[in-house]
Amino acid sequence: MTFYITGSDGSGKTTILNDVEKELIAQSKKTKHVWIRSPKITSKPLMAYCRLVGLTTYKIIDGIKYGKHEFYKSSFVSWLFPILQLLDFKIKWYFEKRKIKSDEILLFDRFSLDTLADLMVDTKRLDLHKTNIGKAFIDLIPKNTKILIPIVDENTIRARKKDTLHDEHLADKIKVYSILIKDLKIKSIDNNRDYTEVKKDVFNYLEIYERS
Repeated sequence: MTFYITGSDGSGKTTILNDVEKELIAQSKKTKHVWIRSPKITSKPLMAYCRLVGLTTYKIIDGIKYGKHEFYKSSFVSWLFPILQLLDFKIKWYFEKRKIKSDEILLFDRFSLDTLADLMVDTKRLDLHKTNIGKAFIDLIPKNTKILIPIVDENTIRARKKDTLHDEHLADKIKVYSILIKDLKIKSIDNNRDYTEVKKDVFNYLEIYERS
């Protein structure tokens, strides 16, 4: 059994997944929390190049560090980086899988869709999920995984999560996940509501029934 809660920064996915995990553990079930996002292995030299030429920049506002990747300004980087990221992800996932036990329920917080979404934002290739590279990222998700994407409007995210306040790409991230919901037919849930109702709907969809 595998559950994957994905979505833009500040959408509440980690809070939701933590509550799912708490309930499963309370039911004496074994869980494995998986967090993999944009690993840098073979892509490290290209990342260094992007920093050198200004395609990657960082700034600190109110003590929070914000990174910005503008890979779309280079057709070469926009082509090569997704390929290297796919290779890096496969390497990272290969070693992570070796730690998983057969009786564990997998809980994905950050995984291949998140890395794919990052690539779509950074390269502005909004059809990347339809390419062979994009499909390869999607195929990394274990079969029969229940995927859920919480949706929160931009202003609410910025108000809830301090480190998104000056994120220049937040609107793009929200847009990309909306594209993935539509094109991949992924279940979404409105997380602008009272969290008690959200949690109830999430548990119903995932078929996790709280103890009476």
